[in-house]
Amino acid sequence: MSMKRTRRGSEAIESIIGKHVYFEGILTSKQGIRIDGRIKGNIECEGLIIIGSEGRVDGEIVAHDVYIAGELTGNATARNRLEITEQGKVYGDITAAKLVVGPGVILEGKCHMIAQKDTLNSSDTLSTPASLAAS
Repeated sequence: MSMKRTRRGSEAIESIIGKHVYFEGILTSKQGIRIDGRIKGNIECEGLIIIGSEGRVDGEIVAHDVYIAGELTGNATARNRLEITEQGKVYGDITAAKLVVGPGVILEGKCHMIAQKDTLNSSDTLSTPASLAAS
């Protein structure tokens, strides 16, 4: 399903993984993604990734911004901002320039802060056959 439906700041959500959808594999996008279903695999996005309150991701995430209200089992890298809401659960390491953590969050892993002006080198991106860096 592809549509511009949700806005968070200046980021548009173009693709939505619905709550009854299960996806397994590598997912890449130049635009924002909202996940209300289940994904098993790695995600790379040049925009915003939102894991909704019913969303579950089992894999690595690399994006400009990451917003977690559901559950992530795996590492997350946000080139800009990573936010975990009060219901969010992260079981893995996180890396971000800006971090916002709500009360009651579950975070089991390490937190690495990066300078916003720093660019991520190639070892910080997911190894995907059609890497966004090559686009």
